[in-house]
Amino acid sequence: MKKSFLALFMAMGLVAGVNAQDQATEEAAVANASESINHWSIAVKGGINYLRAADQKVDFEIGGVIERTFNPRWGMGIEYMYLNNDVDAFRGNPEMDGYNHDIDIFGSINLSNIIAPYRSAGWQKLNWYVNGGLGTTIYGSKFGEGNKDTGCKMLFIGSSDLEYNVAKYIAIFLDAQYRMNTNNKSTQFTYGRSIFGANLGLRILFGGESNIRNIAWADYIPQQEVPDLTPLFEAQKKELDEKAAAMQKEIDDQNNQIKNLEAKIKFTQDSLDRHIYQTKPKVAYTPTAEEAQIIKTALSNLEFESAKATIKSTSFTYLDGLAELLKKHPEWSVKLAGHTDNTGKAAKNLQLSKDRANAVKNYLVSKGADAANIEAEGFGSSKPIASNNTAAGKAKNRRVEVQLFSK
Repeated sequence: MKKSFLALFMAMGLVAGVNAQDQATEEAAVANASESINHWSIAVKGGINYLRAADQKVDFEIGGVIERTFNPRWGMGIEYMYLNNDVDAFRGNPEMDGYNHDIDIFGSINLSNIIAPYRSAGWQKLNWYVNGGLGTTIYGSKFGEGNKDTGCKMLFIGSSDLEYNVAKYIAIFLDAQYRMNTNNKSTQFTYGRSIFGANLGLRILFGGESNIRNIAWADYIPQQEVPDLTPLFEAQKKELDEKAAAMQKEIDDQNNQIKNLEAKIKFTQDSLDRHIYQTKPKVAYTPTAEEAQIIKTALSNLEFESAKATIKSTSFTYLDGLAELLKKHPEWSVKLAGHTDNTGKAAKNLQLSKDRANAVKNYLVSKGADAANIEAEGFGSSKPIASNNTAAGKAKNRRVEVQLFSK
């Protein structure tokens, strides 16, 4: 992320430096280029007009334009139009035969070079102009059988032209106009003063392809050459990649150190937990009557093969009940103590008692009890609970005892 921001800031700095060139130099370049460009054109046009009145007619109009286009976006011109205006009788007003000589000065804006200055070469031949201006109307009117009226009045005009350059010297255009006179009345009668016109026109471009109307805005404004930033970006990218690789290696080394430290902390914590668990005094647990009965049943029915640590299959059902009890209480710690009678050698009896205690543990674990909760030990014949002088007493001494503790 850091290297991306650094590259972006450097690129912005270079572009800003390019764009910050002297404005006076650019204006001088435009002025020098304009000296070889022709700015003049003339046009003729003709069409129809429509006088806004109660019983109006559609009449003809014709005229011409001389225009100077200062740059591809705007210009100014002088226009002359002759308009024939005839009106039938209406509302008590007599029939009128009229005409207008309109002369106006207008400004022209090329919207195409404002909206899409960088359009393709084909579309550069098509331009949309809007015009607006002021002028004077010299009018003449004949009312009925002989009443006449002449004079002049102020004129406001607005128009929209769609112009296409068919050749380097010639353009054709469609012109839609709106003309409003300050009044349109004789001493006796009043008629409409808004006139709408539609014309087809032909324009001659002096200078041909060097005429300003044939030049797109994108070609008119001097283009500044932007330096190739690729080598700089590549050098910066290489430098940033090297720094990033070094930082990543440092981060990886730190992560490895952290992992090693975490492992040591875990080992120490585990050792401490084991020590606390091993040294913590065990608290004897007194089972409930139901639990005690299950334990008693399992142990009283526990039988081994003679002189062996092999549990007889008849004892399995009872031991299963003890295993289920231990699974329900994982919080218990269990100590199994094996004992024998005094028949045989003491060392052999001690080992047999240990093996039998472990045999019980292994069976309980095989049935789902937690081995970590079960401790098995043997005491041989050292802790008799009955006399070894009788067969009944020896049978009682051959046993496995269970002690329960709370963790």
